[in-house]
Amino acid sequence: MNRATLTIVLMAVAAPLFGASSSVYSRRLEDPQATYLTADRFPVHADGKGDDSEAIQQAIDSVLESTGQGILFIPSGQYRLTRTLFVWPGIRLIGYGPTRPVVVLADDTPGFQPGPAYMVFFAGFRPGTLSPRSPNGHPPPTPGTVPPSLVPDANPGTFYSAISNIDFEIGKGDAGAVAVRFHSAQHCFLAHMDFRLGSALAALYDVGNESEDLRFYGGQYGIITGRPSPGWQFTLIDSSFDGQRYAAIK
Repeated sequence: MNRATLTIVLMAVAAPLFGASSSVYSRRLEDPQATYLTADRFPVHADGKGDDSEAIQQAIDSVLESTGQGILFIPSGQYRLTRTLFVWPGIRLIGYGPTRPVVVLADDTPGFQPGPAYMVFFAGFRPGTLSPRSPNGHPPPTPGTVPPSLVPDANPGTFYSAISNIDFEIGKGDAGAVAVRFHSAQHCFLAHMDFRLGSALAALYDVGNESEDLRFYGGQYGIITGRPSPGWQFTLIDSSFDGQRYAAIK
């Protein structure tokens, strides 16, 4: 019988509520097979004002189209979103530079008032592509993407996707916002991330596999979750919660 378990080890971690976090990867990591979110390749602003949704999605898509799976390196900066980003299976977003890159949802961003409304969505596969990691064929889409889409949720066959060394910041008037939907499976992780949640519903909605060194500030909840994907436990270590209005974990 398949059982999914949840293990949590929390540590008090002192950190400022505001300001850029120190980066775990302070220098650019050179990888000839990786993709880099730089202005010479993608129409990115990285100033917290211009909309970077399309540029980041183009970069994620280019990883899928060029190597099938791999790494998108994101340099220090502020990256404003106005819609959901989709992380396809086997793709990892890794920040680098003197400070962590910050993914920003500005005050009163349309579509993020009713919830859950996801900033980043770990997907089961990209529509229009074959997916050997989707054992049940083409499952129905998961509500909560902005705008609504037909992209299916991650599932027990979604492996290797991850985010590391990237922070999230959510403004006022975004009461339905969720930073990451993370219903993934083996070898997927979130690591070295601060979530400054402001008005948000939660940092994470559904969880999978492993997360470490996460710090949750504000919001209604830190994490909202049911069971992990069948057969895969969820472990959270070296993480802290501060200032949630209702509960750290629901």
